[in-house]
Amino acid sequence: NGFEFSAWEISEVTERVSRAKTTEERAKIRGLDEKRADIIVAGAVLLDEIVDQLEIESLLLSDFGLREGILLDAHERLHGSTRHHLHDVRQRSVQRLLKLCDDDPRHSEEGARLALLLFDALAAEHGLGDAEREILEAAALLANVGLVISHDQHHRHSYYVIRHSDHLMGFTDHEIEIIAVIARYHRKSAPRAKHPEFAALEDEDRRIVRALAGLLRIAVALNRTRTPVVANLTCRSGGPALVLEVEGRADADLTLALYTAEDRKELLEEVLERKLEFRAA
Repeated sequence: NGFEFSAWEISEVTERVSRAKTTEERAKIRGLDEKRADIIVAGAVLLDEIVDQLEIESLLLSDFGLREGILLDAHERLHGSTRHHLHDVRQRSVQRLLKLCDDDPRHSEEGARLALLLFDALAAEHGLGDAEREILEAAALLANVGLVISHDQHHRHSYYVIRHSDHLMGFTDHEIEIIAVIARYHRKSAPRAKHPEFAALEDEDRRIVRALAGLLRIAVALNRTRTPVVANLTCRSGGPALVLEVEGRADADLTLALYTAEDRKELLEEVLERKLEFRAA
């Protein structure tokens, strides 16, 4: 574990195992597991080509394998990731679908930024963790992908595109469903028991969807204009209400953003069981 070897050494070993024309000859090579003698040439050639194409100079050996990776991945899903951002493979796949289906990805990225600001500002109230934060980010980035089908009812189209896309990598089927349902509720009606997608969820998933959709709806409201107006926001307790102080960008007019946020706060108020007030900082 931790042994480093060069691309040149890989090529040298590949040439050596290729010169041995039979399984029996390869099995006699010092250091080679005889059980791998039948497949070592294919594996070596593949690795050599990957290293060459990616212009890798050296590799560092890890004695961790797929089993350890599965266990680490399961632990993160159960207990939350220590990183606040989408894992690389997930991030790339979300960005790919975003740019494929959304004609204004920067607008959606701004909405995602605001959603995460809200998530962090209200962390003590909603009690959700890193795993849910990652789900919110993906849902916020992809909320408008349904526009590729039609503007009318595009929130429903977003659910369909996310749910049935083969572009999202690194997410479980269950996570994709949650992302799709949250995106479906970024506008128009709030989650209802009569909606089949929402009704099919377990109780805990419904709670998560309601909380994250509530945050996303407010983020969309604060992002109402095509030019970003919100720089930051913080939360403080104002008696029975939670006051969200919104800091505007230089020379920005927050009037429409604050008005729309007040109009879209009902779902999140129900989830948090607290009144929300939006004020300019």
